[in-house]
Amino acid sequence: MPVYPISPKRVPVPPFVSVLALWSLAVFPLTFVFPFEIKVVPYLALLAIAVHLLRTSKEVRTGYGEMKPVVLAFGLYLPYSLLGIWIHKGIISSADNGVHLLYFLGIAACFAVLPSRRLFWCGLSAAAIGAGALAIFQRVGLGIDRPYGMFGINALGLSGSIKFGMVTTVFTLLALQAALDGCLPRRFRLWHAAGVLVGLGGCLVIGSRGPWLALLVVGSAIAGAKVMLLDRRRRLIAAGITVLLLALLFALFHEELHERYVFTVGELSVMRSGDLNTSIGGRLVMWKAAWALFLAHPIVGVGMNQFGPHLREMVALGQAPEFVAIFSQTHNEYLEALATGGLIGIAYLLWLFFAPTLLFLRHLSRPGFDANAATGGLIVIASFALFAVSDNVFDRQVTTSLFAFLTLGFAMMVVQKLPVAASAGDGATEKPSREAAVI
Repeated sequence: MPVYPISPKRVPVPPFVSVLALWSLAVFPLTFVFPFEIKVVPYLALLAIAVHLLRTSKEVRTGYGEMKPVVLAFGLYLPYSLLGIWIHKGIISSADNGVHLLYFLGIAACFAVLPSRRLFWCGLSAAAIGAGALAIFQRVGLGIDRPYGMFGINALGLSGSIKFGMVTTVFTLLALQAALDGCLPRRFRLWHAAGVLVGLGGCLVIGSRGPWLALLVVGSAIAGAKVMLLDRRRRLIAAGITVLLLALLFALFHEELHERYVFTVGELSVMRSGDLNTSIGGRLVMWKAAWALFLAHPIVGVGMNQFGPHLREMVALGQAPEFVAIFSQTHNEYLEALATGGLIGIAYLLWLFFAPTLLFLRHLSRPGFDANAATGGLIVIASFALFAVSDNVFDRQVTTSLFAFLTLGFAMMVVQKLPVAASAGDGATEKPSREAAVI
C-alpha cells in the first residue's frame, strides 16, 4: 500500500521555495481554528509561491491538467456566480465564494512541491488538538454551554458553534485516518491519536448534531476499513481499545451528551403537540419553504442569498410561521441550491462534490499514487456532504475555505506520481532516501 510520508517525485524548485511551502501548508490548518490577523502571512506566502510555480514549473501545470474536472468545477464558480447576480440583479458580495475558490485553486500548486507530506498531516492533527482543546476550555473553564471557538456569536447565537463543530469534526476525522496508518512510526501515530482524542472531546462539548452524524458515519467507515485489514486477534485488540476509549470519553463528557439527548427529546415532544418553533421544527418549515420556491422558480431559482427576503415575503403572506422570519438560509445546502439556483444550482453543487469524489476514487487503489491523500479527500467530501443535510456549509468563509483548501490540496497531492519505493507492495521494505525526505 502507498505510504503517505513518501514525497512525490521532486518537482525541480529552489529548496527555499519547497521548505516555505511545506511550513506554510503545515501551519495553515491552524488558521481555521485561530483566525488571527497573522493568518495573512501564510495566505500571502502561499499565493506568492503558487504564482512562481505556475510561471516556472511545467510539472505543476501538468498536475492541474490531471485533475481537469476538479479545476473546472472550482474555477467556473466565480463566472457562474456573476452570471446569477446579473440575471437576478443581485448584490456583488454574492460572488465572494467564487473568489475564495479561485484563491485555493491557485495555491493548490504548492501541494505539488511538498518535500514531506508527513509534516502536513501533523499540521492537520495539530488543528484537531487546537480546536478540541479550545472547545473543552470554553465549556469547562468558561462555562459556555455551546462552545463557538473564535467564530463569534450572532443574534441567533448558535451559528458559530455549528461551524466550529464542522471544522473540529473534519480535522478529527483526518487525524483518525492518520492515527490508524500502520506504516507510520509510533511517535507520529501517538501525535495523531492525541488529535483524535482531544478533537473528539471538543466535538462532544460543542454538541452540534450535524457534525455528530458525520463523526459517527465517516468515523465508523474509516475504522471499519482499517479493521477489515487486520487478522482476528488484532481485530479483538482494536475492538477492546475502541470500547475503552469510548468509555473514557463518555465518562468525561456524559453530562454534555445527556443534555443534548434531553434537549432533542424535548424538541420532538413539542413538535408532536403542533409547535414547530424549535431547532428541528424550524428547519422543517424552512425546507418546505425552499421547496415551494424551487417549484415556483425551477430553472434558475430566486438568486444567490435571496432565500431570506423571499421567506419573509412568505411570512407576510401567512404562508410560513412568523418565527422563521429571522433566518436567511434554508439550513440545508441542497435545498438552498434548489431554491436559489434551481436545477442549475443543484447541478453545480453536486458537481462540486462529485468531480473530486470521482478523482479520489479513481486514485484510491491505483498503483504509484498516494492512497492516503485520496482517502483524506473522500473524508472531506463525505463530511461536508453530511453537514449539508442539516445546515448550510457555504454560507460562511471559514467552512467554504476549509472545503476548498483540503479538497483541492488532496486533489493535487493525489495526482502526483510517487517514487517506486512508495508504491511497492505491503512486503516491500522502505528505506529513507533524499527523494523521500521526511521532516
